[in-house]
Amino acid sequence: MTVASKSATKKARSYFALTEEHSDKDQARAVIIPIPYEATTTYVKGTSKGPDAVLQASEQVELFDDELWVEPYKIGIATDSPIEIAAPTRSKDKSDGDDLPFAAITTALKPLIEKEKFPILVGGEQTVAIGAVRACLDKYPDLSILHIDAHADLRAIHEGDPYSHACVAHQLYHMLPAPSMVQAGVRNVSWDEVAWMETEQPKVDIFWARNQDQWDVNEMVNLLSPNVYLSIDLSALDSGIMPATSNPQPGGLSWYKLLEILRVLCVKRNVVAADITELSPIDGMVAPDFVAAKLLYKLIGYRFALDLGVSKKYV
Repeated sequence: MTVASKSATKKARSYFALTEEHSDKDQARAVIIPIPYEATTTYVKGTSKGPDAVLQASEQVELFDDELWVEPYKIGIATDSPIEIAAPTRSKDKSDGDDLPFAAITTALKPLIEKEKFPILVGGEQTVAIGAVRACLDKYPDLSILHIDAHADLRAIHEGDPYSHACVAHQLYHMLPAPSMVQAGVRNVSWDEVAWMETEQPKVDIFWARNQDQWDVNEMVNLLSPNVYLSIDLSALDSGIMPATSNPQPGGLSWYKLLEILRVLCVKRNVVAADITELSPIDGMVAPDFVAAKLLYKLIGYRFALDLGVSKKYV
């Protein structure tokens, strides 16, 4: 727990319980947008409760970062209003404007992207990334994607739905003007996805979780363009520390391996927006919620480390 920033003047419903001074949207460099979206969950339900669980857990996060030796909240972290969205229908995928899937997310993020703020979606299903990536493309046509997930999510369609969370990486890849995607932590993939990759030879570089001890994280990041969208499905983490996801998988990333990736990424690339998704809270088990909240704060710290005066030598 911490100090003056968590005083009686804290802003209601602010992630990390920050005061008005440090959570004002006009002044904040980072903006957290909760999106309690749940439509295609196929195993454990509850992703709609994820944003609120992270919010509650974030009030327990210490605001001094002992790795960076700074207080990242001082760059300003605003909490935007939750975005409630309905599941898209397939008939919308060739439409324009407000009829595009996840248009409300695109509308909310575009002004933030133009002002070079750092929006972070807290989900909810990972498909919310579709609206966020679309918001980034006008300003960053060279955008590439780092997709951190236990699942490849490269199906063109799943159970009749191209907007299933099992299809999100396929959707995102095809949205990019110059498609380029790196996936890290994958340990669950279907034959259909493998067949598509072998036939199409897409520019998708997969760092399989089983090989994580041999990864060169600098090599991973060097595959990405200068401007990057970061999408984190919490199932990427090993189920021993992150059991509260819609599709938990054993053999995932350790906490420190994930932080290493984020640390190097934020030093070497411009991370323009991000999402942290797929938390399905478990009643009576707060540890996974806190992991998600701590990850959110660590990401903000890495993203603004150099602005906060942290030397590049910390990498």
